[in-house]
Amino acid sequence: MQNRIPIFKVATIGEGGVGKTSIVVRYTEDKFDDDMRMTIGVNFATKQLKVHGDPLKLTI
Repeated sequence: MQNRIPIFKVATIGEGGVGKTSIVVRYTEDKFDDDMRMTIGVNFATKQLKVHGDPLKLTI
């Protein structure tokens, strides 16, 4: 039987232009763009990591 990786959902909320997308991209892709455009609508990213040796997936 195959073990399933637990998925945790994280939402960022706040005023426009404050850097929510920049923080998510920095965390999930290890990139930073000084010239990032404001997100219109919804944007999703995922990150797989291990906590106490167990894998999990974040959907941000």
